[in-house]
Amino acid sequence: MPSQDEQEAGQQERWATSDFSPSTAHRAAFLIDGRMTMLEMCIHFLRAKNSIYIAAWGLTPNLPIIRGKHHRAGPDGSPEQEELLAWLRKKGLSESAITFWQESEALTVTSVLGYVARQGVDVCVLLWNFFSAPLQVGPQQVKEELESYGIRCLTDNGNRDLLNHPIQSLHQKTVVIDNRYAFVGGIDLMTERNGDFDRWDTKGHIYYNLLRQGLDGQMPHSWHDVHFRFEGPAVGDVAYNFYQRWNAVVERHQIDEALLLPEPSKSVPPTDGRKHEAIPIQVTRTIPTQTYDFAPDGIASIFEAYLHAIGQAQRFIYLENQYLWRRTFLGLDNPTFGPPHEDMEQLLQALADALERGVHIVLVLPDRPNVGRHFTDDGLIYLQELAPGAIGAGRLQVYTLATDHQEEEEAGRYYRPIYVHAKVAIIDDYWATVGSANLNDRGMRHDAELNIAMQHETIAHALRVLLMAEHLGVVDEDMLFAMIEIMGRLEPSDEMHRVSGELGALWASLQALLTDPYAAMAAFAKQARTNLEAIRNGHALTGHLVPYIRQNMADDYELAVDATKGWLYQFSKP
Repeated sequence: MPSQDEQEAGQQERWATSDFSPSTAHRAAFLIDGRMTMLEMCIHFLRAKNSIYIAAWGLTPNLPIIRGKHHRAGPDGSPEQEELLAWLRKKGLSESAITFWQESEALTVTSVLGYVARQGVDVCVLLWNFFSAPLQVGPQQVKEELESYGIRCLTDNGNRDLLNHPIQSLHQKTVVIDNRYAFVGGIDLMTERNGDFDRWDTKGHIYYNLLRQGLDGQMPHSWHDVHFRFEGPAVGDVAYNFYQRWNAVVERHQIDEALLLPEPSKSVPPTDGRKHEAIPIQVTRTIPTQTYDFAPDGIASIFEAYLHAIGQAQRFIYLENQYLWRRTFLGLDNPTFGPPHEDMEQLLQALADALERGVHIVLVLPDRPNVGRHFTDDGLIYLQELAPGAIGAGRLQVYTLATDHQEEEEAGRYYRPIYVHAKVAIIDDYWATVGSANLNDRGMRHDAELNIAMQHETIAHALRVLLMAEHLGVVDEDMLFAMIEIMGRLEPSDEMHRVSGELGALWASLQALLTDPYAAMAAFAKQARTNLEAIRNGHALTGHLVPYIRQNMADDYELAVDATKGWLYQFSKP
């Protein structure tokens, strides 16, 4: 066993040193998938007293953020509706907010934020000002619609530097409410591509979910993502990031100085009078060079934190991400035209070094990302070249997620990929990061990103167990939802086994199945093999886990693998 001094030294080596100092949080909760994340955001919006600050890659004003039984559980006076109202009261909503909830035909981004703005809350939205096609709804149209609801909005074009970062984006996804609560993660309040990429989804990732049906009547691809909500001193760093970026836009464009935000004070302490456990946490960022005056040379503390943590890994690394690119994507989905990027080569070398010293790595990636599937294959091949012995020993496992649907019996069963958009890493059930940064040059260096990194054994372990349980399909999605919600009300050191009833028993069963990371990885491998055979034979999937198959491995699996579409497309409905 390492000494206490050695443990403390290892802890320090996992923190980044180039930006915000390590801080603390309390009453933290991980929010897995869009339904839970948007529900918690909406409740906190309606509880706001002073301010709501949202930094977003994109935003859809008419996106319903509350759907189905959480909007209305039954007719007025029914037991189901009364139970929903009691739950909303327990969550801290005022009677006027509950009336608004009940009477709203749709709880959309603009209806909710507009209602709050009318109550005197200062609602500010900072959007990435991307180039949009002539007839496409772009940031300016979104800005105008938000402003019509009394919401202040700025569009940030700090990336418009063709020399330094011609195709990068301002990709942070944060919310700060009353300088008391912060939300950080991968989920924007939006949909895109005429509804295909709808961020709202349930943990079951149902193939056909009428609550997700697009405006064109088509069914969007399922969407898996993760967010993190917390209180405590670290909220002040998320608020300060928003303050820096917002004021930089005002000053760059010489807009009315009345729009300038005051520098945020320290985060507001809890009002319940309790002494809460401190969770070691650090806000980390990617800020591109030549983008903002407050960091002309850029910031890369997300990259730094990843390198430190991977270098300290001893047993296993669990990663979910949208990309794994060694090379810089320049618009052509062909790695031949993408030069290697130094940061990503260094990160992949760190992963290879971990593999070679005996660390097991699990990767969960999308089968069909919006771009760059060939680039991810290239990154995996490079990792294999760096650590051939570890790959041969089976210490690298790579998966993707899928969902299925049975139509009429004669029509057969269809399968399609679940879009993996989460940006999560968990190392040794001790260190974890959640945020907006993808594992590519943009996430590490060229986009504006924000993650949180934490060092807390109970939280990191619980996040891994719940993610793996969802992918394995070993928990009913409503039970999983309830379990995560109750965890968000517990102190981190509280044990779920102390929770009575069905939830406590369920957590005990998940612990028995998944606490041992090697047993959990074996369960992943077994289910992926089983589901691959199920797809070959037209049978139902168990959970969502299937192998990620590189294009150059197609012959090994006797399947067609497209460099852009992946392999599940061939089993989808025509």
